[in-house]
Amino acid sequence: MHNKRLPLLLTSLLVFFVMFGFGLLLQLKLRELGASLLMVGLLTTVRGAVETFGSPAWGAISDGLKKRKLLMILLVLTPALLYFAYSVIEIPIVFILFSSLIAFFTAGFEPIAMALSTEHSRDSVRNTSRELSILNTANSTGMLTGRIMLSILLIFFTVSQAINWYAFVALIAVIPVLFLKEEEHLVSRRKGFLNRLFPLKEDSTPLWENGLWAVYAGTFLRQLGTAGATSIIAIYMTERIGLSGAATAIITSINPFMQIFSHIFFGRVIAKTGPRKSTLIGIGLSVFTMVFFAVAKSWVFIAIGYFCLGIAFGAFINGAGTMISLSSPPERRAEFLGLLRSARAIGFMVGPLLAGTVAEYSYFGMFIMMASLIATGGLIVIVFTKDRFITS
Repeated sequence: MHNKRLPLLLTSLLVFFVMFGFGLLLQLKLRELGASLLMVGLLTTVRGAVETFGSPAWGAISDGLKKRKLLMILLVLTPALLYFAYSVIEIPIVFILFSSLIAFFTAGFEPIAMALSTEHSRDSVRNTSRELSILNTANSTGMLTGRIMLSILLIFFTVSQAINWYAFVALIAVIPVLFLKEEEHLVSRRKGFLNRLFPLKEDSTPLWENGLWAVYAGTFLRQLGTAGATSIIAIYMTERIGLSGAATAIITSINPFMQIFSHIFFGRVIAKTGPRKSTLIGIGLSVFTMVFFAVAKSWVFIAIGYFCLGIAFGAFINGAGTMISLSSPPERRAEFLGLLRSARAIGFMVGPLLAGTVAEYSYFGMFIMMASLIATGGLIVIVFTKDRFITS
């Protein structure tokens, strides 16, 4: 593994280890505080809203700096210090507001990390897809180990104690950031504060000329469908299929486990076939996932669905990330990668609400609706994007 790459990969692994663990911990903590299910759901909605606007804004700020190291330290260290407060806050609404503050800082990490990983790839499909696949492999490894560690910690510790444990790991994540090699990159210079934060306000030409809007639309619809279905899949598995909580946790872990292999595989495939095909494969497999969930009568089809979903994510995120990296202006790369995170965040906000509403009447109808929306996203990508990337 290249020495220049290692600090970023270690940081990303630890950051996603913490974020994936906190995703469940925050829900459990809110329930301990007596919050209603509506308020627990509000937590996801508020965090998603903050990330929607925070990701491209941080990306734009990053594009305006010659070196990104200090900004990365800020975005990793600030949430790490704030995490500890989760264990002592006792008012649900304060908990949610505080969570939105942390989400504002965490929103900037992923797009800037992706920009850093592709910065010196010389804009080739092979190099860009390889670097993104390696970074995403580290992310998924962090997600998988973070969830496994959480299941172990909750056997021996309280929720508050587990929160402090994850906050400590978040502090450790700052260490490899200190060893990031600072290198200058092309700087995006915009006049005016709002234009620096949201450059699309001044120049949105690349969004339309390169067909990037279709990638973002497809991303939104895919995330809406997958987030909607998975937001209530645990209830579906336990109440309809009759699985235990432990079995549910094991089956759902198939997703991040398969992502690890998928990132590596499609990182190589993209170099030969191009990122557009990989993106469409990811969307297609996501549709199949919803169908498997819809017809499931036992754990088998649920497991197959999660197997497909893990492969789908690697195909999709590496394909979409490569398309955006190569289609966006080099001096605005982090901004456009931030918009990818925003599109996913919006889908994550809308999907669970829509899925929950439809599932009240029919789980089968909900899964089929999610499949249809994802397929619509794929159709948009097919019609409005082209295979115009040179592969090797």
